[in-house]
Amino acid sequence: MPRPLALILVGFGLLAGLYSVTTPAFEAPDEIWHFAYIHHLQTQGSLPVSQPDTPGLWRQQGVQAPGYYLLAALVTAWVDVDDFPDIYARANPHAALGRPDASANRNYLIHYFDQERFPWQGTFLALHLVRFLSIVLGGVTLWAVHGTLVPLVGRERALWATALLAATPQFLFISAAASNDNAIQAAAALVLWQGTRILTGSREAWTRPGPWLRLGGFLGLALLAKLSGLALTGVAGLAVLWIAWRARSIRLGVQAALWVAGPALLIAGWWYVRNARLYGDPLAWNIWQQNILLRVAPAEGRTILGELESLERSYWGLFGWFNVPYPEWVYRLFRGVEGVVLVGLVVAGVRRLPSGLRALRSDWDRTAAAGLLLLWLLALTLSWLRFMRIAPAAQGRYFFPAASSLLLLWVWSGWWGLGKRLGRAWAAVTVAALAVLALVTPFWILRPAYTPPAMRPATEAPPLAVFGRGRPQVGLVASAEVPSRLQPGQTVTLELTWRALDRVDRDYSVFVHLVDSLGIPVAQVDTLPGGGLWATSRWRPGTELRDRYVLRVPETVYTPNRVRWVVGLYHAASGERLERLSPRGSAGEAGVPVGSSALVPRRESPAPNPIQVAFADNISLVGYAFSHRRLTPGRPVTVTLYWQARGPVGQDYTTFAHLLDDRFAMFGGHDGVPSPPTSAWLPGQMVADVHTFQVPRETPPGLYRFEVGLYTWPDLRRLAVLDPDRAEGADRVLLGPVRVE
Repeated sequence: MPRPLALILVGFGLLAGLYSVTTPAFEAPDEIWHFAYIHHLQTQGSLPVSQPDTPGLWRQQGVQAPGYYLLAALVTAWVDVDDFPDIYARANPHAALGRPDASANRNYLIHYFDQERFPWQGTFLALHLVRFLSIVLGGVTLWAVHGTLVPLVGRERALWATALLAATPQFLFISAAASNDNAIQAAAALVLWQGTRILTGSREAWTRPGPWLRLGGFLGLALLAKLSGLALTGVAGLAVLWIAWRARSIRLGVQAALWVAGPALLIAGWWYVRNARLYGDPLAWNIWQQNILLRVAPAEGRTILGELESLERSYWGLFGWFNVPYPEWVYRLFRGVEGVVLVGLVVAGVRRLPSGLRALRSDWDRTAAAGLLLLWLLALTLSWLRFMRIAPAAQGRYFFPAASSLLLLWVWSGWWGLGKRLGRAWAAVTVAALAVLALVTPFWILRPAYTPPAMRPATEAPPLAVFGRGRPQVGLVASAEVPSRLQPGQTVTLELTWRALDRVDRDYSVFVHLVDSLGIPVAQVDTLPGGGLWATSRWRPGTELRDRYVLRVPETVYTPNRVRWVVGLYHAASGERLERLSPRGSAGEAGVPVGSSALVPRRESPAPNPIQVAFADNISLVGYAFSHRRLTPGRPVTVTLYWQARGPVGQDYTTFAHLLDDRFAMFGGHDGVPSPPTSAWLPGQMVADVHTFQVPRETPPGLYRFEVGLYTWPDLRRLAVLDPDRAEGADRVLLGPVRVE
């Protein structure tokens, strides 16, 4: 092994090890479900059998190809993991998964950090062993990527490209996680390496079974690593066809195909036969789709384009469960790198087209090997687009199996687009900058994201309220002043100080509710203390926590109104509130009011409850009104919507107002054509649109929202909201809440 490559691998191992010990347990995407698969193998001695909405701890991972999990179970077979179900049950009920804008609850797990520290034991020891296995697989990926690129771009450029991948923060983060992504990355890199060796090797090697058997073995590992490895059968098949054509020998093509297919089927065939027998589908795709969160409707091109930014960021560095980002300026630098690569590729294409055509004629096999890498990247992209249509999957890690292909483009853009000398300087600067960023990320980004605020010794101040289960356990010591006025869309930070009076036997959540004059909560924040990182069962008596809670008033809140701020604690799994105790210890109300505010409109408008939600086709919702906000089953309710045209409206739409519960199940509603119809609206014209319907008699008591929007008839195609974040939906606005009594 060349010494520079060995240094790259050592550096990668040290950096990935740093990410492994810095990232808390199960704070990488799907890591806890991947480990649940391993736990099942260890404790049950068999592969999991999934079913729709499976109750298994492994969730959708139960139908994943088992190669990575079998290897991980072998590595950890000697470790006792009986404590895993208890750890699994500590999932954070308020986890802000996939929300890089979140300031709290970025942790998936309720952490007991005193149990997770080194020396590790039980599940935490097994997890770190599996993470070490992933790091080894990451090293295999780098080694194979280097070997793939050497015959295509030369040793120096291959080393720079390998170093670039080794220093990519997201690659380091995923390589230090318990995830089968590491298995498919390594297996795909090995398939491409062996395929490149065959295509660029000697003609004598084409007729020997050894190279083809190795290709088949690596292909089998890929097929047993992850479903996306199926596309590599096409890569192997193209390699066979190319050699058969170059040798002008059908017999050689048939022999090579058999040599590849043999070990591939021997290694992975049994898995697909098992799926066909168990699920009636060799890919188990039918069961997998029934265990993941699918889109309501297949995504259109504009939706996928809108999610490309998440793909871009999560390729370079988006940590945790896609909710621990870099500062914005770092992503701008990454985009600058991408811009240079694109410009370099264009320039390289113009500069080297004549010489490239001559090289194509003089070195068919190297050209074919490069084309094979690009075809693999294309196949992976098409597979990802198919996946994106049915499920949100804008995750950069899905493209690491095509690292060889991406790095080949990077080399072309640098050396051939910028020139040899400038290309070398560009490579050195890019790799050095990434390496520095990768080194500081665990200390700068990861560790602060998962470090709870310090608890300090208790003061002498008497508590404002005391909570407990039969005995005083938690005291609310202080509350910051609340604002006298609030407006829709406003974000407010409330500071509270809690005191641990005694041992707390459960992990409680804090609630901060804005309750209006009718007793209806119009805004709230529910969170674990300490930004999600302080489990109340780990509080030490005699200490205090000064905590901040960020609450956002909905854009569509009913105004004008008066609200009370009410805070308290509750157990999320059971819904049981921690009782507020009087000085004598008798039970009182669960929450404690800490102030009141006036809710006032943000703008003056002739429409009640003025809002501004822009739909496509020049339509805006500018206000609304309810006939009443306490609803009775069996009695009518009227929702009046106030629409305004921003310009000419292209066609007639049907409007709707549906009553939804907290799970978005519909309990009655009304659809109708406004008068005048939307195509007749004049720019600036405001139209009152009335919807009256009867609340179904079977509607259970609780809080509800009204879903409103527009659609075309008869295709039922809803009109999109131009700013879905403000409207809480891509094609609807949620108004309310109201209470059914």
